[in-house]
Amino acid sequence: MERIEDQPGRAGRTSFWRRESSKAAAAFLAVWGACVAFLAIAGGNFLFPISSLVLFGVVLTGLIVFLTRKTLAPSVPVELPKRESLVLLLYVLVYALLIFGPLSGMLRSSFSPGRVQELVMLAYKLAVHVAMPILLIHLAGGHIRGILDAGIGRRGVLPTLAIVSAFMIVAVAMLNSIFEELGASGLSMLAIWGWIAITWFWYSLEVGVTEEFLFRGLLQSRLTAWFRSGPVAIVASSVIFALAHVPTFYLRGGEEVAKQAASLPQIIALAVAALAPISIMMGTLWHRTRSFALVVLVHGAIDTMPGVKEMIRIWG
Repeated sequence: MERIEDQPGRAGRTSFWRRESSKAAAAFLAVWGACVAFLAIAGGNFLFPISSLVLFGVVLTGLIVFLTRKTLAPSVPVELPKRESLVLLLYVLVYALLIFGPLSGMLRSSFSPGRVQELVMLAYKLAVHVAMPILLIHLAGGHIRGILDAGIGRRGVLPTLAIVSAFMIVAVAMLNSIFEELGASGLSMLAIWGWIAITWFWYSLEVGVTEEFLFRGLLQSRLTAWFRSGPVAIVASSVIFALAHVPTFYLRGGEEVAKQAASLPQIIALAVAALAPISIMMGTLWHRTRSFALVVLVHGAIDTMPGVKEMIRIWG
């Protein structure tokens, strides 16, 4: 049995934007462009996906490539790339249509909004994103070695964490006037930053650990080994990541989603066009650093400011 390693290598880093990457980028832009064109024709929100591509897919991804240009990422050994990839893809399909769609909604509605509901949903997310996939990988003959490496000490990781996380927290706060709203609530600046830190920690655990373990640590690593291509795996896992969120948006999107996409086809197009560029950025982080702590904390930083007021309401 041949073991294949998910290993970017020096050649993979220096050729990231060369022919192989260009083909993957062209394929992604074709899919993204079709989704944006459909949204524009159907009357959906096509401006948000454009800003998402520019910010996450171009600016921040380019910044990450620069900051990690000297990072030496270790390999992630994958025993049976094709089998493990297919098992995970099947699981993601069930996950999207049942586990994290209707079942998640039913579980959430069984508890009143508050601390108990939050803790129950955290346990559920850890079970369906981490425990169950680990079991499936082991049943398929694989393992998870190399995924949970924190990697904080690698060259370029800490500067990347500090710059990208700070940018996400401050930029989102300024665009949505969150600092002003929190200040108007009577909280001191020290208390505000304390709650931001607590919220960052919570979302790094609830969303960062869960989604990054499944979609980057497990799925992207196996697709990289199967296709023998980091860029192809980044694009493929990013589209899959976006599509996996469609049932949740459709079932629990409510008024905010309805304002941007009025039908299921529009929601699919919006999810791919808006979320896939974010996943491209996260996939690039993982491919170039293999730092699980980095992708977890950056993912948590992306969700921190939209959730800080809710965090104060529940836990304050």
